Amino acid sequence: MLIIGQIQVSIFMEIKAVKRFLEEHYYFSLLQFFVSFISIQLYVFFYHMIVQKSSWKRILAGVWTFEVNTISIMKPAKTAPYISLIISVALTFIVMAISLCYGNLAVRHRRGLFVSRHNVIRWSERLFVLTSFGIIVCAEMKRITIEFVTLLVYTTLSNIFVVIFAASIRKPNFYHYEPKGDHILIGQLYYLNFYALYMGYVWTTASWFEIMDWNVKLTDLFK
Repeated sequence: MLIIGQIQVSIFMEIKAVKRFLEEHYYFSLLQFFVSFISIQLYVFFYHMIVQKSSWKRILAGVWTFEVNTISIMKPAKTAPYISLIISVALTFIVMAISLCYGNLAVRHRRGLFVSRHNVIRWSERLFVLTSFGIIVCAEMKRITIEFVTLLVYTTLSNIFVVIFAASIRKPNFYHYEPKGDHILIGQLYYLNFYALYMGYVWTTASWFEIMDWNVKLTDLFK
């Protein structure tokens, strides 16, 4: 899911008509954010009912939640350099590996940054919404230094939480096997937080390059 989301970011960044539309209609990004916020809240709240529906309805609900949340945080009105995308992909998967290792070690030694299942779900929603809104707001900031610091704070929070998330979901009896499909709900939230982390990396590194006035291109790396 994370790879699919990353591919979508790269494609959207090449669609000039979309970027131009969002530049001229800033409110549309806020509308996307509102739809994203409502969708994730409804998906979590009604999940016990969704899993009782037929397969195509469950898939449709999952795809809708995946897409609206993926698109809402893209910020395609600004184009990050491709080097930012590459660095962000690498950093995201490194943090994912670290979180997996930490989670396994924490459970094995029964010591770590654990939180309850309820708090995992609640803070997953809150941090994703906070990061989404922050990225949208930062798109309109005139001072790049303030934008960089703000994005750095959001990215740091996401870094910390995905590690806590990874440790917490490995606790015994974390998953509820009734209703069935509980792992799909947790998987969606896991994806959303790593995707928010990825987009945080993208725009934080892009802001840093802009502050340092580094016009780094992929072709420069192979010279």
